[in-house]
Amino acid sequence: MSSPTTTYNTDEYRSVSKAAVACLAFAILSVSAFMTQVFVLLPILGVGFGLVAMANFRRYPNELVGKKPAMIGLVVSLVLLVGSVSMHAIIYATEVPENYQRISFRDLAPNRKTSLPFSEKATELHGKQVFIKGYVRPPSGKKTKLDKFIMVGDFGDCCFGGSPAITDVIAVKINIDQTVNYSYGLRRIGGVFKLNPNSVAPDEKEIPRVYYEIDANYVR
Repeated sequence: MSSPTTTYNTDEYRSVSKAAVACLAFAILSVSAFMTQVFVLLPILGVGFGLVAMANFRRYPNELVGKKPAMIGLVVSLVLLVGSVSMHAIIYATEVPENYQRISFRDLAPNRKTSLPFSEKATELHGKQVFIKGYVRPPSGKKTKLDKFIMVGDFGDCCFGGSPAITDVIAVKINIDQTVNYSYGLRRIGGVFKLNPNSVAPDEKEIPRVYYEIDANYVR
């Protein structure tokens, strides 16, 4: 007499791939990569987790579930990565108005090999029309219809109360019939660059002194 056969349901022991879940989550968030270059990191993470998930499925085919969501997340992340990078590349190539010189906050950082407290390049830029991208750090208590504000190059200093160095900020004054509202988005500012070698007060409690100013005549 043969003994009864015991049947086990192996599905009970299969677990959801955490990498697959992360891949799909980052794929959903990756839509924001079109908003600003900072968020391009999201589809990159989505692709990374997707590749990890697919490798895990090949390695543990009977232990993990979630392959289909991982594939969807990987494809979506790839599409959004290529699309957002292409869009930002096109914008970069065409965003500087005619007769403006592109600069960055890296150009304004002081050279530690010199005794100057500000950038050597800033002396060359004084009085010239420049174009720079950064984030609006609004005055205390006011976040809309700004015609004067502090511009910073770091997302954290703008949006999460960081304490930027004096050479990491620019006091912007808009000289055209236009204002800006505070947001997490990147701003494009063009105008006449001014260097104040002795620094000046920009009427801002959190930023008491600045070396750099821009009289803006182009705001996007």
